[in-house]
Amino acid sequence: MKIILFVNLLLTFVLTTSIESQQFDPEFLESLSPEVRADLLKKIEEDSELEEPQYRRPSTLIEKPGDDEEFLEEIKEDRFGEDIFSMMQTTLMPINEANFDSDYILDFGDVLELQMVGQVSSIVSASVRRDGSVSVPDIGKLFVSGLSLQEATDMIKSRVESSLIGINVFVTLSNVRDIQVVVAGNAYSPGSYTLNGNSNIFHALVASGGPSEIGSFRKITLIRDNEEIEEVDLYDTFIYGRSSYQRRLRSGDIIFISPVGNLVSVSGGIKRPSLYEIKDDEKLDVLIKFGNGITSDADLSEINLYRFIDGKITVLDVNQISDLSYMSSRDADKLFIRKYPIRIVNILGAIRNPGFYIVNEGEGILESIKRAGGYTESAYPFGGVLESRNAREVNKMASEELYKTFINSLATASNISTTETDVGAISLIMEEIKSKKPSGRVNAEFNLAILEANKEKDILLQDGDTIVIPERTNQVYVYGEVSSEGTVMFDKSLDIEDYIMRKGGFTSQADKKQVFVLNPNGETFQLPKNMFSSRNREFDIYPGSVIFVPRKINSGFFAAETAQAYASILGNIGVSLASISVLKD
Repeated sequence: MKIILFVNLLLTFVLTTSIESQQFDPEFLESLSPEVRADLLKKIEEDSELEEPQYRRPSTLIEKPGDDEEFLEEIKEDRFGEDIFSMMQTTLMPINEANFDSDYILDFGDVLELQMVGQVSSIVSASVRRDGSVSVPDIGKLFVSGLSLQEATDMIKSRVESSLIGINVFVTLSNVRDIQVVVAGNAYSPGSYTLNGNSNIFHALVASGGPSEIGSFRKITLIRDNEEIEEVDLYDTFIYGRSSYQRRLRSGDIIFISPVGNLVSVSGGIKRPSLYEIKDDEKLDVLIKFGNGITSDADLSEINLYRFIDGKITVLDVNQISDLSYMSSRDADKLFIRKYPIRIVNILGAIRNPGFYIVNEGEGILESIKRAGGYTESAYPFGGVLESRNAREVNKMASEELYKTFINSLATASNISTTETDVGAISLIMEEIKSKKPSGRVNAEFNLAILEANKEKDILLQDGDTIVIPERTNQVYVYGEVSSEGTVMFDKSLDIEDYIMRKGGFTSQADKKQVFVLNPNGETFQLPKNMFSSRNREFDIYPGSVIFVPRKINSGFFAAETAQAYASILGNIGVSLASISVLKD
């Protein structure tokens, strides 16, 4: 209901603002589904905005700019830990956090709240003054600067309860002081920052955007009164989960970020490949720890170190992984651990042992089906489906482009009305394209005897592929503009029109000139326009074939788009039918 209301409001706005440049029959717009109508009006509004001067409001956000050239972004290797500092404080003002522990050290600017409970109850706000004291009624000055919150609480309770008979006091920290520190060295945004008094080095780093591209994650020093009192290695936290922030900051502190050490990448058979910073006293074996260890498919007989020597890239062979514990790093080193070329595929359906299987490089459907025990007696290999991740991505992009084509065609067409084209059919087609998940089906041969005889027909499998072998069916499926959609018992003596007639024949809205057939092996074809004017039986129908009769569209404006859309929709239907037995399980 909310969607419909929003679309109606949007319709009113667009019709009143752009009616002069783009005329649409209101009845036509109302006949579209809410989702399709919203997309169409959004497209019209975007086109209209492109014709108008653009003005941009000033932003108060501090963004970390990327590289100017897009190709630099593509080739740049991500440095481990840099995503932690992808955001930075958008103001130099402090962020006041009220979550403090009992070890918090009090100083000038902190405010304590004393709740006196007894014969006479009261609440007292006690600010820490410049001399480090707080003033407590009927008690006087108590010096708390330099004490922890717990120590100050114990002292105040002791003095109050010993001096004021029958009075209990409860102490809380109601407000925290501000401190000003300097982040210097190789910081993303060096400078002076105002933080709250409970902050540590990490808070200051987040506020300043963290180390710059040439700043170290592993040597960050806290300097107080010209003395180095703490050194932080962020890897202790990022990799090992240890807190390395022992001291709270004070006003006047300097957080100095040293230059980055050797940046060395590790890839291949490593669980967390990345670009890591190596200290001078560390050996290359530390990369294995940083990368969470080697993967199960790592080939430890082939480890290569790529190193820049005398202006050239030199490949150094590493005989065994233990050799890394003796090898020092150089900046820009690249360690590569080869992975065995295996793939994991999922084999489902009418298979003796369905499940996930490891497939070696160069193996195809034949070896995989054999490894899974072969087909069951009820298997229908002719209707087998091979789905590929790559094909699914390609089909997804194609579906998105097809939907955009429909929207663009509607947006640029003039004076479209329900009298000129069947917008109900167009709207349903567009909804189908937008809502259905794209199929990654690849036409493949699943007859093992054929594959044995002709190895060229055996498609090599890729990682993430899925094979679905349906059970044998004796039905032909008839969908679309027929009197009664459903199945018809397969009979090899029948032709396409016979199957349609057994489902009650064409409806009055059927497009007899644009009938599609999808065979179980994934092949789709469109019947000739004069197919039903003569009894043409040259087109084969098989058990499991799908006959689809589309709705007639009274305009040729969308002819190319609808034909492409029907082929895509049929492909999804075929995959769904093949998966029915798996879904039942």
